[in-house]
Amino acid sequence: MFKKLLSSIGIGSTKVNTVLFEDIIERGKEVKGEVHIIGGITEEKISEIYIHIDSEFHKYDHDMTEFPDITEPILEIKVTDPLVIRPHEEKIIPISFTIPYYTPITFGKQTVQIQTELKINLLNHPVEKHDFILIDPLINDIFKFFKKQGFRHNFESGFCRSKPPTSINPTHCLQNFHLENKDGVQICFTGNEKDINIHVREKDQVRNFLITRDQDLIIQLSKLYPSNKEA
Repeated sequence: MFKKLLSSIGIGSTKVNTVLFEDIIERGKEVKGEVHIIGGITEEKISEIYIHIDSEFHKYDHDMTEFPDITEPILEIKVTDPLVIRPHEEKIIPISFTIPYYTPITFGKQTVQIQTELKINLLNHPVEKHDFILIDPLINDIFKFFKKQGFRHNFESGFCRSKPPTSINPTHCLQNFHLENKDGVQICFTGNEKDINIHVREKDQVRNFLITRDQDLIIQLSKLYPSNKEA
């Protein structure tokens, strides 16, 4: 099984590597991996180890901030309680977690990163971030369907913007996808949700349709955009 090294750090004489067993991660599915802790020449006590899944969103221009692109932790996983690493000792800690549907998928310039963070002597020591590929087969199938109908993404499609946190999506990341065909028909939907509410704007009319994961996707999409409209 392929193991991709995602992050590593050396604090003093201790080194920590985070490894995932897959190089492409599916949203909503279980992710498995390991955290490798390797002791150096001296004994060292590690208070805590955390893994962060981070993404970036863009604040609206009217916010007038010097830092319009903001990185936000989407998910935080506690790996271990306090432990002591003896000289040259290696500990391997299995990890398992699920990336929630409100996490943005990898698309264009929109990235998702993993970061390992150690707490030693009450101080946080973050690791350099590494990108990984996060997919959602349902979203990919929606893209394929509308591409067949002659729709293409516009330049803003898939790039996260800021939004207020909600009970459904507690983050500030809103990942909207925008597609349009040669006749000016527009498709818009939010991608970082479990079920997908698609909006179709055609001239002065807007139709809304909820796509759920427990029903056949093609049947649902065909009701929204019948096959006789195929390009």
